[in-house]
Amino acid sequence: MDSYNSFLSHFQISTEEFIDWGLNSIIFPEISTIDKAWEDLKNRIINNGKVYIQGYGCDAHGTELYKGFYTYALNNQNVTKDPTNNTIPRKLIAQATGIKNNQDIFNYQVAHIFGHTKNVFMFEAPWNICYIPKLFDPFTGHESKGEISATFRNRFITMAYKRHIQYIDDYNRIISKLSLNEKITEFTDMLYSNSDYSLEEAERFKADCIVELSALQCDE
Repeated sequence: MDSYNSFLSHFQISTEEFIDWGLNSIIFPEISTIDKAWEDLKNRIINNGKVYIQGYGCDAHGTELYKGFYTYALNNQNVTKDPTNNTIPRKLIAQATGIKNNQDIFNYQVAHIFGHTKNVFMFEAPWNICYIPKLFDPFTGHESKGEISATFRNRFITMAYKRHIQYIDDYNRIISKLSLNEKITEFTDMLYSNSDYSLEEAERFKADCIVELSALQCDE
């Protein structure tokens, strides 16, 4: 039994109506505000400016691995862990939309559309952040299972992908040009001889890092 199906059946709401309402309630930054913020982020990354990522690993202890990698691969020594793992995205979307959560809107959650929160190009990317009703936030991750969740997530990702295709294409070009997969392998090879990290930790980081810094595709 799926509790979402039971809820919708009890209140005589069709699945399509429920999903449509959720999608229409999502608040994205205006396209006009994305250009400047995206260019600013790219410039900070390439020019050793301060940029943020989400913490990695148990108690975020593994974050140093990502910081070390970005120093090696991008020559950026100013990658910083977000204080709460969501402080910077909250500020960014409030600036980009002119809407403050718990002031102008309530019971909304700041969400990373495509994830990749340890990726310096995507944690602060304005095209990767939105306000979503808390009722639907579980559908965007792995917290919720079932047909309704899968349908909502697929439509959500497809909608966001089409809306932000120019920025996603730009991101994919950058990832390809930087040859980050090769640099991940080179960096991991150095970790094998570092007594501070076990072989298991190095291999786990390598696998996670490849996913985090992968190109984006939409399985429409």
